[in-house]
Amino acid sequence: MFAAKSTLDTHGQTTGQASHGYTIGVFFICFMFSYIDRQIVSILVQPLKQTLVLSDAQIGLLQGFAFTICYATTGVFVARMVDRSNRVRLSAACVALWAISTAMCGTAHSFGELLFWRAGTAIAEAALSPAALSIFSDLFPPRKVSRASSIFMLGPYAGGGVALLGGGLLLDWLGQPSNRIWQIQMALQPWQVAFFIVGLPGILLAAVVLLTVREPRRIESHHHPDGDTPAAATTDAPTLAEVLRELFVRNAFCLPYFAAYVALILLFYAHSAWFPTLLIRHFGLTASTVGRYAGPAYMVGGIAGVISAGFLVRKASDQHALSKSLSTASKAACLLVPLALAAPLVPSFTMAVLLYGACAYAASIVMALAPIPLQVAIPNRMRGRSIALLVFLTNAISGGLGPFAVGYLNQSFHTLDNSLGVALTIVGATAAIASSLLYGMASRRVAAARQSA
Repeated sequence: MFAAKSTLDTHGQTTGQASHGYTIGVFFICFMFSYIDRQIVSILVQPLKQTLVLSDAQIGLLQGFAFTICYATTGVFVARMVDRSNRVRLSAACVALWAISTAMCGTAHSFGELLFWRAGTAIAEAALSPAALSIFSDLFPPRKVSRASSIFMLGPYAGGGVALLGGGLLLDWLGQPSNRIWQIQMALQPWQVAFFIVGLPGILLAAVVLLTVREPRRIESHHHPDGDTPAAATTDAPTLAEVLRELFVRNAFCLPYFAAYVALILLFYAHSAWFPTLLIRHFGLTASTVGRYAGPAYMVGGIAGVISAGFLVRKASDQHALSKSLSTASKAACLLVPLALAAPLVPSFTMAVLLYGACAYAASIVMALAPIPLQVAIPNRMRGRSIALLVFLTNAISGGLGPFAVGYLNQSFHTLDNSLGVALTIVGATAAIASSLLYGMASRRVAAARQSA
């Protein structure tokens, strides 16, 4: 009897682990596709400008504030739905909506139409991260949630790399004479077909999410830094005031932790927006050449960093998962300081690309660990809005300020040789220093709260 029971338990555990692994994999693919859809515009800048007669300012609006503000603002509103509704169904609906919006960008005949559909993509993408990270918190204990979140956080680097490298290859393929014949017959431009190819598979992906992923039972597995034991899961979502009180009054580490991540993402957006342009201008190369080398460096560095993040915190107990994630993030941000100082200024293209990948490596460690404090320290039905608030701040502040600050400083230093590199160095290194110090402060506050408890 006991042998039979043991076999049954082992089979059930194995089945559950396989199911959880499948859930992580599906949400990772969704996140990767969201970044492909998000960053494909950067590859289509020139044909968009020529066909729709757009200015650089309008292109900047499409990639910057117009996207990040819609993304950040919507995330706050849909987060309550994450905390009180079926997260799998919500995710599937959002994947379908952003896929349709991305594909519809290919039908745009004016800047206004393109802006409308890009806003639709941003709005639909806003719910995915809070929903997925909330689900992972219910599938795994705190000591294991970092692994699931790390795999999920591979999405931006895998998707960004595919968009940078694959987008150029796709345009080249669509521009071949044999492929242009049917496009001309259908009155389509290559950039329109590219939007269709990138967007439409997302509809199938949404169906996969809806039909094959199960909504887990909500549980309270959080561990407060003050030593409180886990509470029973509630059925009603608390008010926003209660969420803010939980974040910034009861959990003293949250304020420096939020500020640290905002600083880190400011560097991330600054590099994403300007580093490829720096390589093109400073070394006199074409966009396709830069994409061929910078794309893989960005992807490999980012993926390696996310994997390293899971490795670095893998032995932390449930009780120490919070402090370990914060202290590790502080060290990774500290490593980023000399890399951010050197990468934009080195005289060698090869060295610049390698340091660009190294920056992606260090930054991705911090990004992979970023959700863990909210996943393990915040009550279940507050997690969605807590994560959404963090996403809002990083997009509203970092997404706009990072690229703008580099552009502004570049104009101010225009008389200097490699003025863009100097601007990137100032912004990147300052952000990395601030992030490291603030993460260290958050880690010390967790330790102090545990000692007083």
